[in-house]
Amino acid sequence: MEIGPLIKLHRIKQNMTQEDLAAGIVSESYLSKIENQKTDASPEVIALLCERLGIQLNAENEDMIKEKAEEWYGMLYEVHNADERRQRFEELETLFKANNSDHEMLFEIQKIRFFLVEGRVQEAKEQIDRLEPLHNTFEPIHLFYWSKFLGNYNHHETEDLSNALEHYENAAALLSKVNVSDAEVADIHYLLCIIHSKLVNDLNAMEHANKALTTFRNNYNFVRCAQCHIILGIAYRRLHMLEEAIKQYNLAKHLGEITESYDVIQLTNHNLGYLHSRGGNSEEAIKYFKIAFEIEHAHNSYKLTTVMALIREYIVTKDFSNAANYIEQAEILFQKQKRIHSQLTIELEVFKAIVEERYADYENLVTTKLIPYLLEQRESIHLITYASMIAAHFEEIKKYKNAAYYYKLASNSYDDLLKI
Repeated sequence: MEIGPLIKLHRIKQNMTQEDLAAGIVSESYLSKIENQKTDASPEVIALLCERLGIQLNAENEDMIKEKAEEWYGMLYEVHNADERRQRFEELETLFKANNSDHEMLFEIQKIRFFLVEGRVQEAKEQIDRLEPLHNTFEPIHLFYWSKFLGNYNHHETEDLSNALEHYENAAALLSKVNVSDAEVADIHYLLCIIHSKLVNDLNAMEHANKALTTFRNNYNFVRCAQCHIILGIAYRRLHMLEEAIKQYNLAKHLGEITESYDVIQLTNHNLGYLHSRGGNSEEAIKYFKIAFEIEHAHNSYKLTTVMALIREYIVTKDFSNAANYIEQAEILFQKQKRIHSQLTIELEVFKAIVEERYADYENLVTTKLIPYLLEQRESIHLITYASMIAAHFEEIKKYKNAAYYYKLASNSYDDLLKI
């Protein structure tokens, strides 16, 4: 690793200002030139700066460091023993402190992924902030992972899908300049297909899903193949190609069963339920949602999404008794979640108000909280559902002006969806 960026990295890690580091050695302006590779300082100056930072310039262990670092990077993507992953992290921290390694910057960038995997979101954000001033010194491989992990952060933590898409696309644009595995290339395409699917860019989602699927199939990674089939199924459903959608879901379900991937089986049944729900077949929708919800080993966050869909379906059919039973199940799952999507929180309050016949609260929650939130997030599909639901409610109680407003909102949202 070049000495200028190394000095800047360690200064930032130690929360030192340029004034703190430069004092008695060089001027701040000269230190800035060293850090930004605009001048070559004398060995004496470099030695003094490194001594103040506690940096050892020994590079004898480079091959061993590279091997250990790459082994640890792999632990960030696989289901792995968390204690071992943390122990290896501490070992690498010590190694990089004792050696001037070309791999240190990549290690610092991979820390973002590590903190996200660990659920240490604030530390991930702090690491991003520390590295931001250094990104103009990044090599292509650094920029690739920097963009990918910024995409991960925006996707899963801030739920800023537009920003996540931009970062993932930046990573994809670097694929021709970096030497990464086929699995890494496929993973970028998979991340892009997920984001495009969430943004209802279905043709783009299908393009990236098929690219990822080709590699996953060649590598016999059947779980990832199944995930791609689910995305393709969602896209075909939205394009009203229902037979093809069901085919994709059944392929995913089969792959989930042969690999004993409970999350895949759960997601497939959930999406089959959603397909029947959108088609107006509540009986079939409820059947698949219940199968998805009852899969014991599926991830709690998936089960929470499913139980909310199940409650919504029971409310649509005015089966408030079953809706109330599953609201209790949803509340149990909410307690187990570290972090709850804002929309789900509001939706649950809406469901409770309906079941408990608190109609004034229902009207207030939908019109002042849920619909404004959905408008802000541009959640057109859910906007259509809840605008239509509250419009029908207003029509039933003869508030025709309110009903007309929300029917129009639902219609406009549908038109917007068709333009995407």
